[in-house]
Amino acid sequence: MSMQIVDADGKDVESLIEIYSSPRLYHNREEASWFVQSFFDYHHVKVVKHEEKVIGAVFWNVVEEKHHGLTEIADFWIDENFRRKGLGERLLRAVIEDMKRFFAKDNYTVRKVLLTTGEDNEPAKKLYEKVGFQMSAVLKDLFAKGENELVYILTLNS
Repeated sequence: MSMQIVDADGKDVESLIEIYSSPRLYHNREEASWFVQSFFDYHHVKVVKHEEKVIGAVFWNVVEEKHHGLTEIADFWIDENFRRKGLGERLLRAVIEDMKRFFAKDNYTVRKVLLTTGEDNEPAKKLYEKVGFQMSAVLKDLFAKGENELVYILTLNS
C-alpha cells in the first residue's frame, strides 16, 4: 500500500471539506468549510494520502504562545476502511515530530500535547495511550447530557 503523510496544501481543501461534511462530523458543508479553512489560515493540517486520495487528517494548533510549549490536536480522523492497521499511530507520531520541528525553529520546546475524545471511544483511547498520552480529566456532559469527553495529555518535556 502506497501511503504518504504530508502537510496538507490548497489542493486538499476541497477533499477535506467533503470529508468533514459527512453527517457524523459536521452538520453541513458550511460548518465543515469553516473548520477546514480556519486551520489552513491559522494552524496546521497533516494528511495521509493513499493513491493521492486523503484518507486521514490531523488538525493541530499552538495553545497560547509558543513559549508555553503547549499544543492541541483539535481533530484526528482516519477513513474507516484504513483503521486498525497502524496508520493512525504513524500519523499521530508524525504530527508530534512536526510539532517538535515547528517549535524548534524558534528555539522553543513542545512540553505537552492535549487532545480530547469521547468516553466511549475505546479504539481512540487505546491508540492515545499506546503513543504515551495519559487521561487527565473528564469533562462531564460536555456536548449533551451523558456525553462525557476525556482530556488526554502527552508530556514530552516538563
